[in-house]
Amino acid sequence: MADEAPMQSTSKLDNPSTLLQSVSTGLTHEKITILPGHEPDYSACTFCLWQEDHTLGNALRWIIMKDPDVEFCGYTAPHPSEPKIHLRIQMYDNLSAVDCLRKALKNLRDLLNTVGGSYDASLKNDTYIREDDIDVKATVDETLRQRGFPVEGDDAMDLS
Repeated sequence: MADEAPMQSTSKLDNPSTLLQSVSTGLTHEKITILPGHEPDYSACTFCLWQEDHTLGNALRWIIMKDPDVEFCGYTAPHPSEPKIHLRIQMYDNLSAVDCLRKALKNLRDLLNTVGGSYDASLKNDTYIREDDIDVKATVDETLRQRGFPVEGDDAMDLS
């Protein structure tokens, strides 16, 4: 198997290319591609993000819309059986949507690193809110008994 050629890709972030590729060709998708129909100066682009869903789509849309240079940002999941989302970014003043996406990804990574660091620190320092655990099964069983229903595990009840 060492003689097999490595997987190849056919698209780059700044090179719109064929979106659909045959599985039988042995080609892999880039994580992010630009779909055809973008503006020549890349001020308005639709990006395809492979193996992503609403989790990243909504977070990116939110962080991108915080940028005052962004005219529009939205995303769609074209079909539930396709593992991708389409993210549309339109910029004011012919600014680059590609640069905007790069900046948003960096900002989102920084935000998640900050939240993750705070979370880890609170666990390490024991400075988090502790809730008393309850036995849900016991609570449900008690409620059923109060309402006159038999509960599994109780002594044989007269069900007549």
